[in-house]
This record gives sequence, C-alpha cells and structure tokens, in this order.
Amino acid sequence: MKQASLLKKNIREELIQRVSIKLININFLISSAVDSRNDDTKSSAGDKHETSRAKVQTDIDNYTKQKLNLTSQLNLLKSIDLVKTSRRVDHGSIVYTDKGIFFIAIGLGKLTVNEENVFAISLASPIGMLMRHKLEYQTFNFRNIDYKITKIL
Repeated sequence: MKQASLLKKNIREELIQRVSIKLININFLISSAVDSRNDDTKSSAGDKHETSRAKVQTDIDNYTKQKLNLTSQLNLLKSIDLVKTSRRVDHGSIVYTDKGIFFIAIGLGKLTVNEENVFAISLASPIGMLMRHKLEYQTFNFRNIDYKITKIL
C-alpha cells in the first residue's frame, strides 16, 4: 500500500474507532433512558409522573437523533476510497497546507495519526467549503489567515 493510502487508512480507522465509541455510549444512554421510562411507576402525583416520563422521552428522542447522525458519519467514513487520489480537494482527501494537515470527511477536530497532527473536517464546515475543489498551490483565507495548499492526497 502506498504511503498516502496508508496514512489515509490510519486516519480513517482512528475516526471510525472514535465514532464507534460514541455510538456505543449513545446506545447505552438510550437503553438506560428506556429502562428508566419503563420502570417508572405511577405515583400519586399523576401530573408529576407524566412530566417525568415526557422528559425521559425527550431525552430518548434526542439520543436517537444523535445515534442516526453517528451512524451516518460511520457510513460516510466507511465509504472513503483509500486508494483514490484527486487533484482537487474533495471528500476523502488529505490536504496539506502551510498551516496544517486536514482530512476531509467528518468534523471531529484534531487527532494525531502517525505522529502527525491532522484536523478531521467536513466539506460542509466553513473551512471545508473554502477548500472544496481547490487545487495544489491554490490559496484561501479563513478567519483572516491565508492558507496555501501544498499537497493533496
């Protein structure tokens, strides 16, 4: 495997691991909330009981939305072609700039892979939108800082 695709594989695997851990945690929260809602016995103060159940159901609904988002992120990561390279910044690109390295996939922030600091960002993020479809040696400005793309893998 070429150096570039190995780095891309390692970054992707790190992100998959982080999202998978979040998914395990959210599944635990959903399960705990469902158990709490189902185990709640009707008290003499009926309105209080219903309010409590409604709050727990709201939590379950929020956790379920988070779970769907995490599942979508996991699927997006798994869809990245590890050997594909592009001349333009796009989904799955590793973008080297004079200010840092970016992996275009999902927004999870800074991580260290192969002793390199890499910022995992989404194309939909403000900086991702500025980078989208740029070529090597092109520049962009983000938050009054000029960036120059030095390499795209």
